[in-house]
Amino acid sequence: MEEKQQDLRWTISEMYRDGEEVKKDLDQVKEGMEKIRILSQDPGTHIKEIFDAINKYMRVAENVIVFTNMQQDQDSRVSSAQKLNQEAMTILTDFDASLSFFRPYLLSLGKEEQEKLLEDPDLVPYHEKLERIFRYSEHTLTADQEYILSKMSFLEEAPENIYYFLTNADLTFPPLESKGGEKLTGENFTTLEQDSDPAVRKEAFENLYSTFKKFGNTISTAYYNNVKGLTTLAGIKNYDSALQMELFDDNVDPKVYDALIESIHKNMDLMHRYYVKKKELLGLEEQHMYDVYLPLVKGSSKTYTFEEAKEVCIASVAPLGKEYQDIYRSAFEDGWIDVYPRDGKRGGAYSSGSFDSQPYILMNFTGTLDSVFTLAHEMGHSMHSYFAKKNNDYLYHNYTIFAAETASTFNENLLLYYLMDHAETEKEKQELLAHHLDSFKSTVYRQTMFAEFEKIVHDRVEAGEALTQEDFDKIYGDLNKAYFGEAMISDDLIAHEWMRIPHFYSNFYVYKYATGYCAATALARKVIEEGQSAVDNYYKFLKDGAHHFPIDQLKMAGVDMSDPKSVDLALDVFRDLVEKLEAIDELA
Repeated sequence: MEEKQQDLRWTISEMYRDGEEVKKDLDQVKEGMEKIRILSQDPGTHIKEIFDAINKYMRVAENVIVFTNMQQDQDSRVSSAQKLNQEAMTILTDFDASLSFFRPYLLSLGKEEQEKLLEDPDLVPYHEKLERIFRYSEHTLTADQEYILSKMSFLEEAPENIYYFLTNADLTFPPLESKGGEKLTGENFTTLEQDSDPAVRKEAFENLYSTFKKFGNTISTAYYNNVKGLTTLAGIKNYDSALQMELFDDNVDPKVYDALIESIHKNMDLMHRYYVKKKELLGLEEQHMYDVYLPLVKGSSKTYTFEEAKEVCIASVAPLGKEYQDIYRSAFEDGWIDVYPRDGKRGGAYSSGSFDSQPYILMNFTGTLDSVFTLAHEMGHSMHSYFAKKNNDYLYHNYTIFAAETASTFNENLLLYYLMDHAETEKEKQELLAHHLDSFKSTVYRQTMFAEFEKIVHDRVEAGEALTQEDFDKIYGDLNKAYFGEAMISDDLIAHEWMRIPHFYSNFYVYKYATGYCAATALARKVIEEGQSAVDNYYKFLKDGAHHFPIDQLKMAGVDMSDPKSVDLALDVFRDLVEKLEAIDELA
């Protein structure tokens, strides 16, 4: 029998019993700011003391921010929680500002002075931090120049801000006559594209993209200036390209980006075959871009109680061994998860927690297959956090987003393997196959298409071209035809789809989704097929925290994402899935 919903909430009260305890820690952060302000008067003689203070008070600040965010998210209607969160955010902003002197000071030091710090035995705990900072020396200008750039940084944000308010506040779409005047929004577009009535799908598609087309000059000007600003800054900062600059934080060589695109192009036939077979199984005379989201399997074959979802997810991680499974199970016993939707509760799902707390998960479980995969995904993040915190001190526990996406999708892959092995009906098997295919299509091929669009655009701007809406449409339209193949009619309006992708203003970010998914897929297959040696390597990845850059961490785990063959390993899984789909004569 399903447990009572009130018994399935996270135990964040273990972090702070009440607001008074939170305020005591906020006062401690304020004391830290004053201490750092005094030390900042003569940073050269207080480098260790400054690092120690940052380490101590940032840890306290993290506890407060994480707690007040989660407290607000569990019920956004509680005004006291809102107020406490706002107060915490204000103090964190002030704390960050109090540290703003330190990095520029370290980067202003000459090479000999930097080397002395790296040899200082008193600074041994901070050597890795210092090395990460000193990497930026050749890309840092004089203090006065950096100050001018910082004062002008609002200009960097202007294109994205213009795009945000245009597309979220000002731009509206015509209502749908085929749905009795129902409102069309960016949020319900995908749901409408899954409607069984082709008239609804077509009208939603045409209304959305024809509206974006009307604002094409404004959006293209905003995006061009976003790209122009980034490429100009890369030149000023002594980078070879905007791509190199954006990948520098994670120490990712641009060849990783290129390897992803290269592998996808070599395996483009798989995407084409997928849509050939999908067209056949759905009985479509013509397959248009407004048919892309049509589900292969209509209606879910199975729903899950949370207890069932829990047991399935625990069983799915058995290949990682008893230790992993035992810790995983403790998440459900020790109050890691706030499970069900409630009035006032934030939507969606995420994994959170501070260094001093246990991992926490917010989700809104509804019993669908997607809800089960969401649980597996967020538990992948939380288990990563558990091992990173257990095996590192505070200074080096915090892994990158790049690594995080691999850990979460790795667990999704294990869940898929488990569910496929235990599917009881043909419809279940087909539903899981469709889910897996759709994940690949959406996360690997689609995100790589976006990544390739970004690269082409930036390359052309760096070569001195000025691009207009017509240029962006042509680049995107040609890519769409190449990725979807001849079984798909690339309707003219799809050329404007780039206008509705906000990720293009998070420069060179989307490739992480595709690369992380490919890495997770390859690693999951290794664990299933190779056993303990692959498991041992995966644990090295989970336990590394922030000691290595993400590409090196993935090498430790068993995949080299700078080598196109690693992406090919993942695409071999997609090939198997496509072949299984092609073997189906009719849908259950």
